[in-house]
Amino acid sequence: MLKRIVCAWLILACLSFAESQKAPDFSSDAVWIDSGSKVPHSLKGYRGRVLLIDFWEYTCINCIRDFAVLKRWYAKYHPLGLEIVGVHYGEFAMGFSADNVRRAAKRLQLPWPVVADLHGSIWNAYKSRVWPNRFLINQSGDIVLHVEGETGNREIELKIRELLLPEHPEIGKIPEEPDENPLLPQCGTVTDETYVAGALENQQPRKEGSVVDFKASQEPHDGGVMLSGKWQINRDGVSTDDKKGDSASLRYHARSLYAVLSVENPSKPIRLYLLQDGKPLTPDDAGSDIKLDSQGSYIEVSEPRMYYVIKNPASGSHLLTINAEGRGLALHSFTYGNDCQQGFQTL
Repeated sequence: MLKRIVCAWLILACLSFAESQKAPDFSSDAVWIDSGSKVPHSLKGYRGRVLLIDFWEYTCINCIRDFAVLKRWYAKYHPLGLEIVGVHYGEFAMGFSADNVRRAAKRLQLPWPVVADLHGSIWNAYKSRVWPNRFLINQSGDIVLHVEGETGNREIELKIRELLLPEHPEIGKIPEEPDENPLLPQCGTVTDETYVAGALENQQPRKEGSVVDFKASQEPHDGGVMLSGKWQINRDGVSTDDKKGDSASLRYHARSLYAVLSVENPSKPIRLYLLQDGKPLTPDDAGSDIKLDSQGSYIEVSEPRMYYVIKNPASGSHLLTINAEGRGLALHSFTYGNDCQQGFQTL
């Protein structure tokens, strides 16, 4: 399964240089999501400007966290010749809907053009295998820097400044972004991304489309998922198959937690009640998508996307229990954040 990348190696292992490599053009089978015809749909239209191609995925927390610095670069350097194009290639089936990508780009307030690479033609042309994945292209159309993962932002900005400097010496007066690395040892370690269908501990998944009556016999191990009730096995995860509701539990260690969720019919939301360590979430540890009522803490799942579930005041190990109030709610994956991955915009 394709995975989002968090580079935990040395910076040099996450950077590659290709001074003489021409950037592949955008494919004709992709769907551009822009406000008009002024946005170039080919690389030739960006000649003479510096272009950053950002491969992203709208359920990818690693991508979403990096939008803050990309937006600051765009504000500082776009007037001087920097362009950004966000190429979206899906990880789950929901990511191959142009409408879903359009809604996500609007919700995330991305100020640059976005292209939905529905057939993976651009993704494959660049030999991309991870999210986020960024290629910096000079004024002549050559790839001059390639960075995978959430590290390497300083190297990208320095190269942008170097390319723009000859025509814009005033760049020297523009402050650079702080040199930050969210993956330093002092930031803490977190549970690896949990793909639900592959993390089940109480019974091995059966063939796609089958319904299994799960019995939970114990608490899951770290990164593991324990289901209870009738769940359908899907390619992208598991979905509830009982109108009375089904439950699941997840053991994790992190500061924050995010869940990729969907429902069969987005116009008919399903509530998902949550407990952390046996108690409802409170305003102190509830993520921005959590709502509170007399029954406890819950998410109203409608739009297929990543939901911000937990923002603990400190890192630690926890048991998350979820109870779905309806049939057709899908759990796709859980991702996590350490102590240095907290300052980003949530919408």
